[in-house]
Amino acid sequence: MTANRPRDRRPRARSVGALLLATVAATATRAAASPDLADLAGRWSGWGAVTLASGQSEQVKCVAVYTLANAGASIEQTLRCASPSYRIDASARLDIRGEAVSGSWEERSHDASGKVAGRLTRSGFELAITGEHFSAAMAVATSTCKQTLQIKPDGVDIARIAVNLEKC
Repeated sequence: MTANRPRDRRPRARSVGALLLATVAATATRAAASPDLADLAGRWSGWGAVTLASGQSEQVKCVAVYTLANAGASIEQTLRCASPSYRIDASARLDIRGEAVSGSWEERSHDASGKVAGRLTRSGFELAITGEHFSAAMAVATSTCKQTLQIKPDGVDIARIAVNLEKC
């Protein structure tokens, strides 16, 4: 962004908020399929980077809280992330049936919402995140104490989002 040409940050912020929410919510999906589902419940925090198509990147701090429901068949999540340019206040609900994952998300501060669909994999899972104004592919690897997320959005000026969360 140049000093001579102001830009509306709302579309980018809405996309980042939706993508970060979907990222953290998707992490819960893989943990739900593991035998240690109880390990997911609680507060996770960490740092990540949003990389724009221009190559510029910005660090974000995130906190996620997970609650298990329906004997582990559903996961409810809240997420807050902040950086100098972005603020996200989101929630998600995911339903797990075998290897299939489905659900929805909402980002309140930017009035955005959408769906999550995908499948569990050996190391984590692969998901498709959709909303009214964007889509993204996501890969997640998770362990008991750490979660690594890689998101590649389509149709926005963000090239990649990478987030690492820890609980232990």
